[in-house]
Amino acid sequence: MTKQLKRQTLKLIALGASASALAGCFPLVAGGMAGGALVIVDRRNPGTQAIDRGIQLEAESFLTKKYGDNIHVNVSVFNRRVLLTGETRTDAIKSSVEADIKNMKNVTTVFNEMVPAPISGLSARANDSYLTTRIKGVFVATEGVPSNSMKVITEASKVYLMGIVTDAEANRAVEIARSVPGVKQVTKVFDLISEADKKRLDGAK
Repeated sequence: MTKQLKRQTLKLIALGASASALAGCFPLVAGGMAGGALVIVDRRNPGTQAIDRGIQLEAESFLTKKYGDNIHVNVSVFNRRVLLTGETRTDAIKSSVEADIKNMKNVTTVFNEMVPAPISGLSARANDSYLTTRIKGVFVATEGVPSNSMKVITEASKVYLMGIVTDAEANRAVEIARSVPGVKQVTKVFDLISEADKKRLDGAK
């Protein structure tokens, strides 16, 4: 075997060993630990997740076509419960939007937190996105907060928390969100479950 061929062979072996090492480590991040905190998967079953996504896409498309620039709406869905945040040009439009969503298939509850106000600008929305990202980051790094089974929505620096959580998890999440600088208010829109239900749902994944 020539020296050049030996070098190429050794290089391929080294690359293969590195890939194997990475593959062996990957499940610790994807399915177990991230930043020292246990990553809990979504407590909704796959069918409910698909329904939630369908509700969101259908609602966003419908509202955009019907109301155009008369509204700025964020549609957030978790466990078939819909949270509406944003602005409408009039109070009548706010009520109309809520009625439209309540009539949609598979929707069980609508929380209408939209406000009759001038449509928000890009800077305000960018700040909301920044706050959401900060809160999510702390959730992921905190033990006892099921971040993968929660949604964080921020509108006008007001935070809304959705998800399937226990009372203790809900209180911990609210405490964290309130501690983030710039957050004006935190509202819980949770589905509360018992500790027994928590063990059953987490154990089933």
